[in-house]
Amino acid sequence: MTDFLTKLVRPAVHAQHLLTLGNGWSTTIEQLRDGTHSVEHPSVIAELLRILQHREQTALILRTFTPEISHVLPNGTPIPVKEVRGWVISDGLAHPLTERQAFDASCVDADTGEPIPPEQAVRYVDAYPLPAED
Repeated sequence: MTDFLTKLVRPAVHAQHLLTLGNGWSTTIEQLRDGTHSVEHPSVIAELLRILQHREQTALILRTFTPEISHVLPNGTPIPVKEVRGWVISDGLAHPLTERQAFDASCVDADTGEPIPPEQAVRYVDAYPLPAED
């Protein structure tokens, strides 16, 4: 599991990540300097690994909170830019989405097909290959 998480959250050590599965389960993950991970809800990671092992299908979205500040709220709270990347999980593999596919998945209403305005402070980026889990 550690190798899989390391590859998943590779963009930055100590960056905060929000992982969301297609079933709505979410958890925060932080990769620590020693190679371990701080995971808010380990059951979400267990569910992801179960889905991979049983070759089920779902979506995986990873939001990486960058040090870049998009804007500051009136109360003084800085809002970081989030990089959003995604994968489609099927047949035990994570298939990376392109920037465009991640944008379309996030900015099109699933019920109507109508466009939804992009979320402020979000940058859609290409996902990268992830290792297969044995």
